[in-house]
Amino acid sequence: MAGLRGERLWQIPLVESGTVVTTGEPVAHLAGDHGRLRTVQTAPDGSLWVTTSNTDGRGSVRDGDDRILRLDFTD
Repeated sequence: MAGLRGERLWQIPLVESGTVVTTGEPVAHLAGDHGRLRTVQTAPDGSLWVTTSNTDGRGSVRDGDDRILRLDFTD
């Protein structure tokens, strides 16, 4: 799960059926590294695509404000 305000990617424990596990804690990744994170999608190769949303109608647009990040947690 991506967090706009929290500026982090949350790894939430699930069971195989996709149900959230009631034991275990979510793990934060990328805390503050890339600004506001909006969307997470599994890529065809199993990595994750995460979009940033740093401009979002606020301030002046700068190079690198909004990006698509590719994350591979299998390494």
